[in-house]
Order: sequence, then C-alpha cells, then structure tokens
Amino acid sequence: MSDLSSALFSQPDLSPQLAQHLISRAERISGVKVDAEKTEFIKLRLSRRLQILGLKDFEAYCSHLSQDHAETRHLVEALTTHTTSFFRESRHYDWLADEGIDQIMHDRAPGPFLIWSAACSLGAELWSAGMIMMERSGSGRPPADWRLIGTDISHRILKRATSATYTEDELSGLNEARSERFLLRSRKPYDHNIRPIYRIIPELRARARFIPANLQELDRLERFSVDVAFLRNVLIYFEQSAQRRVVEKVIDRLRPGGVLMTGHSETLPKNDRLTQILPTIYRKV
Repeated sequence: MSDLSSALFSQPDLSPQLAQHLISRAERISGVKVDAEKTEFIKLRLSRRLQILGLKDFEAYCSHLSQDHAETRHLVEALTTHTTSFFRESRHYDWLADEGIDQIMHDRAPGPFLIWSAACSLGAELWSAGMIMMERSGSGRPPADWRLIGTDISHRILKRATSATYTEDELSGLNEARSERFLLRSRKPYDHNIRPIYRIIPELRARARFIPANLQELDRLERFSVDVAFLRNVLIYFEQSAQRRVVEKVIDRLRPGGVLMTGHSETLPKNDRLTQILPTIYRKV
C-alpha cells in the first residue's frame, strides 16, 4: 500500500453532520461556501490539522474549535482553494496593456497608480499586472509612480506570495521574454535532483505589499483607493448575499473611473455604480 493510500486509510471518519458543522463555521467567518457532501475533500484538507493538534478524530477537533477561536483561521485556510497562474485569463492583461491603463489615466486625479488583487493567492495575478506596468515604464509611458497591493485570507499563502518564489511548474503562462526579464533563477550547483526555484526580480518586488484580509470584513482593512481591482474566480465560492456585500466593499475602494475585473466564469450581481466596458471588465461610474 502506498504512503498516500495508507494516509487515506488511516484517516478518521467524518460524518455528514460534523462536515456541515465545520463548513458552516468556516462560512460564517469567511463567506466561502463548501459542499458538505464533499467529505473526502474536507477530510483531506483537515487531516493535517488533526495531526498537528494531536487529535484522534473530527469530534475532538470540533470540540477544540469551540475552545480555541484562533483555530478557526486554520480551518478557513485549510478549506480555501488557491488556484492561480501567471497571466491567467490573458484578455484582461491584454486590455490593460493596449488601452485600459491609458483610459484610466485620461481623467485621473494625481497620485500613485494602485493595482489591487483582492484574493491574490500565491501572487501570480498581481505580479502579472506588475509586469505590464514595468513594461510600460520601460518604454517611458505613464504612470511612473505605481504600486501593487495583494490581500488574501490565508496567512500561509501570503507568506508564499510575499516571498515571490516559484517552481518551474508554477510559471505556466509566462513567455520566455518575460521569464528572462522578470525572474531570477536560484544559484544552486547543477544537480538533476534539485528543482530550480525562480524569484520575481527585486525591482518588481519593491513595488508590492501583501496584507491579510477577509473579503467579508474589508471595513477592518486599512484605507486605500485603487485604480484597478482584480476580484477574479472568488465570487463563485460565495452565496449571492455575500457576493453583493463583497462587491460593494470592493467598489468602495475603487477610485472614480477605476476598473473592476472579475472571472470569466462568474456573473457579477447587478450594481448601479458600475458600467460594463467588456465582458468581466467594469468601470466605476
């Protein structure tokens, strides 16, 4: 039996009732909805927490949650899916590079140009936008003063995003020219058994900062106003009422004329403060 099979075989059972209790608790905190019938998914995601805490089953874990409120953050992190890649849904980046940034700059008030990835995951979305901005700067096109902000609910994932380090498998979507310009390769002795690690160049890293944030509680986040907000492939995890709340809070942080981008598989709740430019691209009225 393989190690993976042994791990799966040795996992404690998770009843539908306990699964519902766990995902309901996570949803109250984060707004993220998980199908309670996906018990195998929930078991796989939470089994490490049981091991770390030395708990024998999920009943003991539920009891621990009721006594240690800080554990809820680990619960949410475990149940949150983090899927990302560089230049994912490339039409957004093409539009920004070709005309979007120029349109935003046309009637914009003075100040640093800010791009926000609201659910940044490992950071690839934000770094992709940063590459577009550096390419503009390199050709002498405005804005000269621009910054990147990434937020995510997972502290663990934010550490990875802040480190800006990636394996070769995580760099899909980056063409050769951008890889050469924006990545540094780890300086390790050549060894077929060592997988190279790549890191975003310091000039781009210096433009970004990452902040832990719950999209359901954006009022607690420090105040900033942005020109571009990415809110992609995250709304699908929320119920409609939570979607509306999140969208409203993100719009609040958009400057007049700023742009909101959503995922191509998502339908944005109707909002009078936005006008659609293209599918999944909206401007604040």
